[in-house]
Amino acid sequence: MVNIDEAEANHLAKHLGQTRENFDEAYISKGESGRMVINSIPCHFLVENSCSVYEHRFAGCREFPAFHIPDFNKRLFTTYMHYDRCPIIFNVMENLKKVLEFEAKSN
Repeated sequence: MVNIDEAEANHLAKHLGQTRENFDEAYISKGESGRMVINSIPCHFLVENSCSVYEHRFAGCREFPAFHIPDFNKRLFTTYMHYDRCPIIFNVMENLKKVLEFEAKSN
């Protein structure tokens, strides 16, 4: 889930040639606290495993999947949730399997 601030939403709405009202209606969910997030998983802007608004993406997308941010081990569930839709997470996990010589156990 990517948090979005007002400036980021304004910037992408402008880039897409939309009013903020139309942009918010199409792409944003707002919580009771006013927090804004993309209203779809996978993201509306993910097209053929690539970001269609890459140069204008949100800060949360720029740092996603946040492997470099401390306490990564506390976000493992969220990371694995996106394993099948995020090429970055998929490639990192598949490479880790090779490095660690992981073999799936059969039942």
